[in-house]
Order: sequence, then structure tokens, then C-alpha cells
Amino acid sequence: MLPMAQFHLVEFKRKRMPISPSQSDPNRSLLRGLEILRAFRPGSDILGNAEIAERTGLPKSTVSRLTGTLLKAGFLFYSPDQQGYHLGVAVLSLSHSMRGGSKLLQIARAPMLSEAKRLRVNVGLALADRDEMVYLETLRFSGNTSLRQVVSGQRVPMALTSLGRAYLSTLPLKERRECLSQLKLKHPRDWSILSREITLSIQSVQRDGWCVASWQPHVVALATPVVLDAQSNYVLNMSIHADETPAVVTQRLAPELMRLRKQLIDSYSRTLG
Repeated sequence: MLPMAQFHLVEFKRKRMPISPSQSDPNRSLLRGLEILRAFRPGSDILGNAEIAERTGLPKSTVSRLTGTLLKAGFLFYSPDQQGYHLGVAVLSLSHSMRGGSKLLQIARAPMLSEAKRLRVNVGLALADRDEMVYLETLRFSGNTSLRQVVSGQRVPMALTSLGRAYLSTLPLKERRECLSQLKLKHPRDWSILSREITLSIQSVQRDGWCVASWQPHVVALATPVVLDAQSNYVLNMSIHADETPAVVTQRLAPELMRLRKQLIDSYSRTLG
């Protein structure tokens, strides 16, 4: 594993999603409306039309029209006091439906909780969304070793984390190259180091089934892909706050991670008959 370096995230204005001229207006409006919903993130939960236009790259007139539509549909709520929009309750309903519809997540909760308690480590299950990984479920220990559940939906960078690198290992070569090109735009200053680390992580997954990363101080994380079908590239991880080296943590947790992965895949297979 390469020595840890200080990586820099570069914020850049998101370009407008290219729309094929052959697409109908309703489809184009739908895509743009979804881009508006994507603009809301933790720490950016109240946005005005000008801020949304800047984040999405959409014309202000388009944003004004679509926020009005999303407001009527219940996906946005307008706060006169704060002069901005925040996500409406309909979005929360969709989130619960997505989690409830994940058969693997339903199967994984109990074993993940059991292993988190037994090993006193953090255990998480995630999926990719563009250039980030999103936790569907994550069980974590705080400093006093008490177990707590982190709200699902937390995002972490794909390029920096074992979760993201394990996911990249599952992609076909052409798709992986396209994804890496996008990641390079987000991490231009550190890409020479990052690209080598990503390559080593992908090789580790292909050889051992897992990879390790330590992108936060005193946190070592291991991840392994849980690929159920062409549409479901889940990633399972274990992490721990410790002063131990990645090699020491890996020796202890890698067998446990792979055992849990096998347990989840076997349980999922049994549900299919």
C-alpha cells in the first residue's frame, strides 16, 4: 500500500446533462427535474433558484419552472422565512421504499449487527451513485464503543475509499476507464498518486477478494464487492478507529469480512430457491 497522502477534493460546477434531440420534452424535463433534486446534499438543505441553477448548470428560467412543478408534486417545500426550497416528504417516502425493496439489505441487517457487536468494528453496505458511494446501512461504534446506527444515505468519495475502489474493480474495463476519467477531473492535484492506489486496490480485490484504504486519520477500512447480478454491485465494508497499521488491521479483519460476505451471498441465494 502506498504511503498516505493528503488528498484534495475539487469542487466544480456540474455541467448540464446532455440531452439527445430525439428525446421528447417530457423526458428532458424529467431528467432536469431529477438533477434539481440531486442538488440537495447534507449542509445544502436549503437552496434558492439561483443556487440550484449554479449547481446543476440549468438555466434559471428552467429551474424556476421545474421547482414550481416539484413543489406542487410534494418533492420540494418552500420556506418563505429562509427564501429557499428543501426536499419534501415525498422524497423520504421514496427512500424508505428503496431500502424496503432491497432483498440483500433485509438479509444483511442482522448479520451485520452481530458482527459489528462481536468484533467492535464498523460494518456498512453501500451502492455507487455517480462518483460517490452511498451507504444503505452502516453500524458504527463511537469512541466509548457503544453501537450506533448512522442514517442511511451518507456519501463518501469513490476514489478515496475502499468502498469505491472495490466497486471500481467490478466494472467492465471500458466502463471503469470512463469512471476513472470522471474521477480524475475531481482530483486533478493528486491523481498520479490516487490512480496508482486505485490500481493496487483493484489488483488486491482481483487477487484476494478485498482491498484496504485509510483516507481518514486513524481509520482503516476494508471492502469487498457483493455482486448479485448485473444491476446490483453492492459493496460490504468493515472499518475501525485504531492506531494500528493497515497491515495489522487487515490481518485481523480480512478473514472476518470475507466470511460475512459469503454468509450474505449464501443467504441471498437461498431466498431465490
